[in-house]
Amino acid sequence: MQNARRAGATFVSFEYVEDTRTLTVCDDGCGIACLKSLLTVAESGWDIDVIEREHPFGIGFLSAIFACDAISVDSKGGRFSVYTAELLAFQPIVIEPADWQGITCLTLTQFKPDAERIESQLRRLARAFPIEVRFNGVSLDRPRAANSTLPFIETELGELYLYGLSQSEDWLRQSEYFHLYLQGLPVYHSHHERDPGHVIHLDSSRFFARLPDRDKLIDEAQVIAEIKQVLQREARQRLEVIKSQLLVEEFVLGYDTLKTYRCLDLLNDVPLLPKQVLAIIQDYPIKEGCSRVNLAAVSQPVSRSDVENGLVKVADLDDLDEVGALRWMFSWHMDYRVFRPGLDARHWLFSYLVDLNSPAITLDIGNETHRAFFAGQWVSGQAVFCEQYRLTLNGESIDIDQDAVYDEDQDCFIVPSRESSGLVVCQASSYYDEWDTFMESAKETDEWDFHNFVVANTADKPADALQRLLPKFGSCPALFSRTFQIVLGKDGDVVTVTEM
Repeated sequence: MQNARRAGATFVSFEYVEDTRTLTVCDDGCGIACLKSLLTVAESGWDIDVIEREHPFGIGFLSAIFACDAISVDSKGGRFSVYTAELLAFQPIVIEPADWQGITCLTLTQFKPDAERIESQLRRLARAFPIEVRFNGVSLDRPRAANSTLPFIETELGELYLYGLSQSEDWLRQSEYFHLYLQGLPVYHSHHERDPGHVIHLDSSRFFARLPDRDKLIDEAQVIAEIKQVLQREARQRLEVIKSQLLVEEFVLGYDTLKTYRCLDLLNDVPLLPKQVLAIIQDYPIKEGCSRVNLAAVSQPVSRSDVENGLVKVADLDDLDEVGALRWMFSWHMDYRVFRPGLDARHWLFSYLVDLNSPAITLDIGNETHRAFFAGQWVSGQAVFCEQYRLTLNGESIDIDQDAVYDEDQDCFIVPSRESSGLVVCQASSYYDEWDTFMESAKETDEWDFHNFVVANTADKPADALQRLLPKFGSCPALFSRTFQIVLGKDGDVVTVTEM
């Protein structure tokens, strides 16, 4: 393929016959004037311009002899056929004159790779090749070729295609991946070569690949670092143009693209907050264990004026496991938006961001009625029953009368008068064991038991409380339709059970 391109061919064709395992390679280039050059190591046979531009190294033909049993060449300088064993034994080769018709052909008999491998490799190598590549009469796709429909731009690296950021493309598509080609052949992929990404055709006068296969760059780490700098620079220039052309409502939609190309500072003067940096506490906050369940994305961007005027309050709030349930209950009931880190350090939001992590938070219990001990399957602790409780943080207070909270500092559950669920046990534990196994059965049992525990402790009639605390007896038919008298001691222990 490389030789055909250097010879000025418009195509290179590969024909493979499975039965005879014969591979024939043809091109319409200028032909090989001296066939002897094929058999001489480091003798490329190219003119001075090609040598200076591409630094060819004559080993390609000799490497082919290890892939077949026999080989023949028919070109401008004549033709010959030989067994590869004879070549390896340095036996003389007879070159015959040929009536050359402008097509150079190379035939390898008993070619070792199979058809599937041949086709897959050709498709990979043709992906960015500048001339047509055919396999068994079918032209292979060349979507990344420099002469394809991709809009390449000239840079100091060579020709560059910016994925998603070129004219008329969807700039909301972004990719950190890039694909490097040298003389039309792949030399580096930052990720899987089939993944979409930027395409760079490196300047062969500046960049070089390792011999003999030329599939790895020389000074690869240094080259990759330079490429990343150029990609970021070109992406920033394009994003600055896009910013000047769009409304702010449209520009903030490209948050992910700006983040990918490290251009979040372009949002510093935009009076809208991207949805990706804000979240709401979507429900009763609990410990999250191995998955995130508390936060959900906001439905739309938030304006700077709403933040400045206090219509929307944005909080810096660490995970519940780190700062405790009190701060999360406060933020939830005060309808704070939770900040998800991902803005430039000079963004205007940081002037209005409320710190809910560092300042002290106080818990005041209003009209405590009594205390009782909850003994669950997975969690246990003292429960404080009250009319309501008050949380105070940063000079703001909120009274809560319907959602219990777990105070880990006091190791107790605060249960207000309108509490009707057992979810508070999930603030005391994530129900994941030391092997990160979710103990779903224990969680459901504790939730149900705590719910009954609350009902029993807040029931107006003792008999109602007892009924809620008794287990189900469906598996004990001997007890059906019978009447019992239960006597409890002063600590709640069952003293006697008598059938009536």
